[in-house]
Amino acid sequence: MTRRAARSQPLPRGEAELLRTLSGAQLWTRAAQLYHAGWTLRSIGDALEPARPRTTIRAWVARPHAPAPHPAPLPRPRLRTPEGGYASRRPTSPGIDAASRARIAELAPVARRYRSRTASDSAFAVANRELTDLCRELHYEHVSVTELAAAAGVTYRAMARRLGRTT
Repeated sequence: MTRRAARSQPLPRGEAELLRTLSGAQLWTRAAQLYHAGWTLRSIGDALEPARPRTTIRAWVARPHAPAPHPAPLPRPRLRTPEGGYASRRPTSPGIDAASRARIAELAPVARRYRSRTASDSAFAVANRELTDLCRELHYEHVSVTELAAAAGVTYRAMARRLGRTT
């Protein structure tokens, strides 16, 4: 379970009321327990009155705590998976046809030698532009970045950069 999964979930009402009754080391320990159970710093801070910023809760969580008995059972955030799962939201990759795969394999080693100082009409620059255009066209047709990177013999990150993606 990840903390990110509980991003917008408020703490259950009973837990929020319990937190408001605690103070000092008990509050810090309970905040750490909730955080380690999967709740976000924001959801813990928002449950307090007045609401505390995430940085304050983070400082409480980072403190060394003596083992303390739970004043109540720890609630767990609920994970909500979209209907059909996450994979259903992504288009499936049609794959790279043999001709395009061969062309990418042919262009990639030449395009790798391109540098910003290279003349725009050099073989390296032409191969670089052609490889970029071909990969962008295939990616527009839902071919995955991973498949394109494998065909070109580069890392995912290098291909994502070539396509102009930031992730």
